[in-house]
Amino acid sequence: MPEKKILTSNPKAESGNPLSAPSFSSDSEAWNAFREGSESAFIFIYETYFDILFGYGYSIIPDTHVVKDALQDLFVELRERRAHLGATDSIKFYLFTCLKRRLFRDLTKWEGNRESIEALPGDFLFTLSHESQLIDRQLSADKIDQLNGAISHLSQRQREIIYYSFFEGFTYRQIREIMGMESAQSVRNLMHKAIRELRKLL
Repeated sequence: MPEKKILTSNPKAESGNPLSAPSFSSDSEAWNAFREGSESAFIFIYETYFDILFGYGYSIIPDTHVVKDALQDLFVELRERRAHLGATDSIKFYLFTCLKRRLFRDLTKWEGNRESIEALPGDFLFTLSHESQLIDRQLSADKIDQLNGAISHLSQRQREIIYYSFFEGFTYRQIREIMGMESAQSVRNLMHKAIRELRKLL
């Protein structure tokens, strides 16, 4: 994972006192504290989600520098506009949505300026590691490799919906929003098709 360099100043030094380890009972509590100016809440959100967001961004655009720049801009903007942000009960979903929009906005901007746009395909490529907590511990390394191979043969949209549902635990409502789909039924239809294709490949 890339080195985290978002924080250009040290809040602990600025306050004169060490920041106590933040403890929040819910995403809503952490997010509201951040919106109200809590630097501890900002650090908590940043430290909790940076690596997850980087992995997600890299699956969209497999370019380390592009994803790091997008994350830098995202967290800076969130910090500067915190008082104007809306409420959320899922910080991860909120940040995923913001990052995806930023990456595709940047991708569109690059199209007229870069000859190597084909190197940033946005094919939503990802693999399940052998250490992932989402894997049934009874699965052998060969089975995991077989699953990764099957996922790689799905369409981009099918891979994306599998990722959101099974890897990130998003609801159908959240998936509909982040994928820009028309209805919950459209989400269900795509999910059923993706699972059917996986079964054929396994």
